[in-house]
Amino acid sequence: MNISRSQQINYAKQRPTNKPKVPVAAARVFTLQISIIVTLLLLITQSKEAQTRRLQPCEFAGQLYILDVPKEELPLWLCIVQYESRFNTHVIGSRNTDGSLDYGIFQISDKYWCKPPKEPQFHYHNECNVDCMDLMQDDITAAVKCAKMIRKQQGWSAWSVYGEFCNSTNTVYQDIEIEECFG
Repeated sequence: MNISRSQQINYAKQRPTNKPKVPVAAARVFTLQISIIVTLLLLITQSKEAQTRRLQPCEFAGQLYILDVPKEELPLWLCIVQYESRFNTHVIGSRNTDGSLDYGIFQISDKYWCKPPKEPQFHYHNECNVDCMDLMQDDITAAVKCAKMIRKQQGWSAWSVYGEFCNSTNTVYQDIEIEECFG
């Protein structure tokens, strides 16, 4: 049986396809949903540097105390952190004149104290034996440990803000009763 070309075309047009027909509006909604999901995933996976946590002074004092910082030193630590990072854990300071950067709540230099990102595993002056990015965590344990080592080796003057703002006669936290943080 011979079928003409026009009959074949008509037959093909009438033949049902296996492809489901999706209304245009539903396709647009689906595309929008996918776009929203992708955007949310990008926001969630943003780097740590983009996220910031600002501690309150008493919260910071309490964490220091738990990490064995004596109460009599707390006003100085609070003052230093107030002027170095404004109690923000995820701060990277602007580049210093020697090319180094300062990291975290204590603004600890990568020149001597921590291993900067993208450096070899062995960093010559990593005195705290820590990655600089670890100094920017909300858990300030590594930052406190390193800051205590710096203070032990160099004293309070290791922080440039100490002389001008935080020496024993000129600290903004001298008049604050630290005991109020523990009451």
